[in-house]
Amino acid sequence: MKEAKEMKFQKHTSDELVDLFFQRPFQGQSPEKASIIFLSSDANYSSKISSDSFFKFILEYQGDGVAFWKKHGYHHPFMLSCYPFNKNMAGVPFHRNFSKLKLGPEHAHHISFLELLDVPTIGNKTENRDEFFNLLSLAHLKYIENLILGGGHKLFFVSNGVVKDIEKINRRYSVFGCLKGLSENQALSFENGNKVKQIYHFSSSQIHGQLREVRSEIDLWLT
Repeated sequence: MKEAKEMKFQKHTSDELVDLFFQRPFQGQSPEKASIIFLSSDANYSSKISSDSFFKFILEYQGDGVAFWKKHGYHHPFMLSCYPFNKNMAGVPFHRNFSKLKLGPEHAHHISFLELLDVPTIGNKTENRDEFFNLLSLAHLKYIENLILGGGHKLFFVSNGVVKDIEKINRRYSVFGCLKGLSENQALSFENGNKVKQIYHFSSSQIHGQLREVRSEIDLWLT
């Protein structure tokens, strides 16, 4: 737990990891090609991730998340048994609960993980929300908004916490106006064929009661 106390929420200190996200500000399938997009706030990592030999799996994953899932049988490196850091923090609970959807490598080309921030982070966002908003990129926010408005038959799952962030972002940057009216456990359907569904965050224990519904929505969307 010492690591958790010492970490301060900020952009990750690894230049190599930051550069990976600069080139590909998403995880898994490219959002343009994906049918299912999970929109979160930030991609959180252990502060020590880039100094450990395990980092080779992060490099492999960020290079091609679809190929990684098909090769290793896991949707994210955090699920590998050799993950060397605290498994109760830094994004691991999110992906552990996501794995309970029981999606397989055959779904890899459909699934994308996208965040409001286009940089990886360390620390707990709730302890320094001002820094979270300081790290936002208007260009990246508009990119996400264009994905929602651009069609392509995409289903977006957005956590309730992200919806609250989006409300504040809308007041500051005048983006995501299309998501006004998105309330708890509700969905917005767009004329372009896209749909946005609010769910609990995957790091929350509340998501356990919603997993069956989320999986059913995915299966229905892909048929």
